[in-house]
Amino acid sequence: MPINVGPVVRRLRERHRMTQQDLVEYTGLDRSSSYISSIETGRTSPTLYELEQIARVYQVPLQQLLQEGGQADDSPAGDEPLADRLGPRLAALYESLSHENQSLAVDFLQMLADRQRRTGD
Repeated sequence: MPINVGPVVRRLRERHRMTQQDLVEYTGLDRSSSYISSIETGRTSPTLYELEQIARVYQVPLQQLLQEGGQADDSPAGDEPLADRLGPRLAALYESLSHENQSLAVDFLQMLADRQRRTGD
C-alpha cells in the first residue's frame, strides 16, 4: 500500500497556521521550504527521521502520520463511515487536551449540536 503523507503534513501545517518555512525551522531540519512543498505535493518522500521531526512538531504519533498517509489513496471519501475516519483523529485530539479542556470541548460540541437542531442548518 503506497503511503503519501503529503496531504497529512499540509493539513497539519495549515491547521496550526504555519508556513512551510515555519515547519522547517521548528523541525530543525537542514532543508528549505521548497522541500516541504515537494513533500506536500508528493514529489518527494521524507525520510523516517524527517517524519519523526514533523510528528514531534505537531505532537502527533508518527504512526498516525503513516496511517493517515496510507489511507489518503486507499478509498474515495465517503466510502468509510464518518465515525471510522474521524474516530482515531478526534480521540487523539481529545486525549491531548487537559481534563478541563476536554470538558470544554464536549460542551462546545454539545452547543453546536443544539444550535443546529434549533436552526436546522
